[in-house]
Amino acid sequence: MNILTAGPITASAIGPQLPRAAEVVRAFTASPDDDLHPVLVVAAALAIEHRLRVGVDAIVGDPRADDPVVAAAARTACARDAACAVLIDRIDRWAAIEFAEGRAGVLHTESLGQLIERMVTVWMRGQALADSRVGASDPRVRLASAQLGELGAAYDDLVTDLRLGRRWLPALQTPTGPDGTV
Repeated sequence: MNILTAGPITASAIGPQLPRAAEVVRAFTASPDDDLHPVLVVAAALAIEHRLRVGVDAIVGDPRADDPVVAAAARTACARDAACAVLIDRIDRWAAIEFAEGRAGVLHTESLGQLIERMVTVWMRGQALADSRVGASDPRVRLASAQLGELGAAYDDLVTDLRLGRRWLPALQTPTGPDGTV
């Protein structure tokens, strides 16, 4: 097939389609839906895990909490972390299959799942501040917003670079599950 006569280049002709950062962030407030892009389904599930973790962290950090309550909360925190590790791995396995051919370009320093996890973490920090009724002019709110914006731009740049073959994702990640494997 001649590239000059093949017709317009579409996104699917360049590489796998990934949602943009704005769609990923919107997925944080959605419930996981099988009709969504696989990355968005897992992003929604990650956000749920992070919401659950906020309540647990409040208990663990409460100096007035009883030791058995703190111990139970700590076990729950470990379970939430393990669930997040499994979800991050699910994104990474999807990306490894979808971008298996792209080994040209420069190695990206973190996996797609790790980047989305960082986006969820910063987004959740902003949500927690909003829930505590901190004003939009508070420096912590502005910082969380700026960090999410930067991570979103980095995500979008990575998506573009992956599709164009300028970057590739690491195949081997540090295991983060409860037993050192995911």
